[in-house]
Amino acid sequence: MIISVDDVVAGAIDEASADLRKLSLAIHDNPELALKEDKACHLLVHYLESRGYTVQRNVAGLSTAFASTHVSSAGAHGLHIGFCSEYDALPGIGHGCGHNLIAISGVAMFLATTRVMDRCRIPGTVKLYGTPAEEAIGGKITMLDHGVFDDRDLLMMLHPTAGYSGAWHSQCCLSMRIEYFGKASHAAMAPWDGINAGTAANIAMLSMGALREQLKPDWRTHGIITNGGEAANVIPEYSSIEYTIRTAWASELQVLRERTLRVFEAAALATGCTHKVTEEFAYLDNQDNPVLGRLYEEIMESEYHSPPERDVGGSTDFGNLSQRFISLHGMFDLAGTRVPNHTVEFTKEARSVEAHRRAIFAAKTGARVVARCLVDEDFWKQVKKAHEERQQSSGAH
Repeated sequence: MIISVDDVVAGAIDEASADLRKLSLAIHDNPELALKEDKACHLLVHYLESRGYTVQRNVAGLSTAFASTHVSSAGAHGLHIGFCSEYDALPGIGHGCGHNLIAISGVAMFLATTRVMDRCRIPGTVKLYGTPAEEAIGGKITMLDHGVFDDRDLLMMLHPTAGYSGAWHSQCCLSMRIEYFGKASHAAMAPWDGINAGTAANIAMLSMGALREQLKPDWRTHGIITNGGEAANVIPEYSSIEYTIRTAWASELQVLRERTLRVFEAAALATGCTHKVTEEFAYLDNQDNPVLGRLYEEIMESEYHSPPERDVGGSTDFGNLSQRFISLHGMFDLAGTRVPNHTVEFTKEARSVEAHRRAIFAAKTGARVVARCLVDEDFWKQVKKAHEERQQSSGAH
């Protein structure tokens, strides 16, 4: 009997859909911030183990990271595939980026790919990575630095937004903490004895605002003063800023970084403060494999009957993986309402039946793209060629 790979994918995911819906709602209704995703991690690990998969916990020293591995019944000497699930929430608005759906779409693709390998006797291995803290420190970067992904031929994840795309070029993103150190004094009785760290923070913010008029259209800078002083009649001896800069390409990020650092230093010089800059994390631009992306978009368009989205915006730590590995960060439309990410409205729609239906379809699409790599040698050669060409030309930006 001839086995249809697409049917195997659809069957595996449809069988799990009800369970995945329960997982999604449980994660959504119990939002947890970066590195505190204990419930979500436990739910996902427990579900995988209940399906007979082995799971490694505390991956890369992160207590809420995990990895589950399946070796094909035909042996391990084929392609090594990896999927990523995210499950951290945003402060204040919960799952306003739909990470509950990212979590289950990763599980769905993992289940489907293991079924394809076993049913079709295709050698290889497939891993599901639980990747915490995407919204804060970039858990994937920590895992990357620990070599967690080193043996993978292909990495993939899916993300809900307004629209769909298999060619999302995200923004690079560098977050930093700036601290100014001055000298406290009574603001009325002896202001001349003080060194105002609060003023340094204000000058820094105003100067960054002035710098914006000379930045490229696709560069972004934004931040907040997190500590500007404690009392109006005391010259503050300490202030702090959380700041983020974004550019289209990794090479441009260093240019903007240098200009930004000079602004922060100038604010210290202007006020007589000392200062310290702590670079917290840097997300590089996501670069989807064009061959994988085209197939993903072709399948998605058959469902949406509309062209893909090209100007989505935002940043992701998956971009760091895409710089090294063959990868696809597939975007799917949350619910067809054009609600933007990181809003209360997005949070509400991320638990809807329609959002689940679309996440399931996107997971089937992603798994079909991976299956094509497994069964079509010529297609996989095209994928690898596109990756090699991009690597060779990466210096152009």
